[in-house]
Amino acid sequence: MSRQHHRKQRFKLRSFYVWHRYMGVSAALFTLVIAVTGILLNHTEDFQFDSRHIRADWILDWYGIEAPQDMKSFRVGERHITLMGEHLYLNRKEIEGSYRDLVGVLQKSDMFIIAVSDNILLLTQRGELIERLQGKDGIPAGILQVGLDENGTVVVRTSLDRYQPDNDFLRWSRYEDNTTTVHWVQPEPLEPRLKSSLQQHFRGEVLPVERVLLDLHSGRFFGRPGPWLFDIAALLLILLSLSGTWIWLKRRR
Repeated sequence: MSRQHHRKQRFKLRSFYVWHRYMGVSAALFTLVIAVTGILLNHTEDFQFDSRHIRADWILDWYGIEAPQDMKSFRVGERHITLMGEHLYLNRKEIEGSYRDLVGVLQKSDMFIIAVSDNILLLTQRGELIERLQGKDGIPAGILQVGLDENGTVVVRTSLDRYQPDNDFLRWSRYEDNTTTVHWVQPEPLEPRLKSSLQQHFRGEVLPVERVLLDLHSGRFFGRPGPWLFDIAALLLILLSLSGTWIWLKRRR
């Protein structure tokens, strides 16, 4: 084989090596993201990524996650009971569960009585759930308003009639007293600082860390072009393995 032929072979090998290097540099960042997120996703349960949530504002903004602007709140003494989305709060403390349609809140002795989602919640003043009463417990369906009459009796109004519970909330009967006035509770606007705090808390409870890792791993985090870029990176990795094998075989000869 002539010296000129050897030169041509070396030139081809060198050119192929340059392309191999450029492909490696191009795929390096994508490979790093895929590898790191893959390792983290394999340990989701260990690090509780499925239950931990993202609180960084720029990531929440990137996903377009906004807290509801409209929220319903009732003031009881110095406290506020607020429904935002399906989250219920006593001041800044979230009450466990998912709720909708907050109707009203009363305070009787040291207990809060909350009408929400066709249920009656009985809470301590610290926000601890004493009992959740539902239709099967005799709660009237379709509660529209709650209030107290002049004697301190709890009264609820539905589209059909008015009802009152016994002292232990075990039995409900029609409210027959038409001689006393019932003071129905009305919602009140939240003070700006508390509203802002609740909105921030709401945003921080929406996006799990696991979701972000999955989106980074697949490229969806970067929008519509993201998956295509990661597909190209995957093709580059395939070409890298093939070209690396070819270079190794050529050098052995």
